[in-house]
Amino acid sequence: MKTFIRLAITSSLAMFINPCVFAQTPAQGDGVVTLGGEVIDSACGLELASADQSIEMAPEPIGRLLRNTRGEPHPFQLRLVNCSLSRPDPLRPGVSLPDWQHLQVTFDGPRDREGRSFAAFGNSEGVALHIWDAAGQESVPGEPMALLPLAEGDMTLHYTLRLVGNGLPLVPGAHLAAVRFKLEYF
Repeated sequence: MKTFIRLAITSSLAMFINPCVFAQTPAQGDGVVTLGGEVIDSACGLELASADQSIEMAPEPIGRLLRNTRGEPHPFQLRLVNCSLSRPDPLRPGVSLPDWQHLQVTFDGPRDREGRSFAAFGNSEGVALHIWDAAGQESVPGEPMALLPLAEGDMTLHYTLRLVGNGLPLVPGAHLAAVRFKLEYF
């Protein structure tokens, strides 16, 4: 079985652009395109290589999945750069907001195993994907993980992805999944 998982960022960057297109039908060659965006407050930047990752998992023998109940570990990282705990108030020059203290990560995507894991799509059957952090805490799709202390400078968050059985009979084949993540600062 070959597995591909794609992580896609949904927030934490300094600016998002939400394209909204308003079309008019007046004269040919005339039209209006309106782009809107949102500037958000963020304690850290996200290293570009962390924002959009593809993880290729080696084929996993069905026998090993049956014996071990989960596949081989596949580590991945989210690297935060230029973290700053201080927060100047943009509305009041010279005034500061309370310092950033914590970070919270939420992974989200289609669910499997009664909402406890991420669904895998493709020709294989009987498997789902599961994410753990470096402390062994399990990620549940759409639910924020435990708060992490925020530090000045650069930080690397370590995670592990594994195939797990979802209770259905195992059928060999290729599969893939897309998992989004969100970073929130407190």
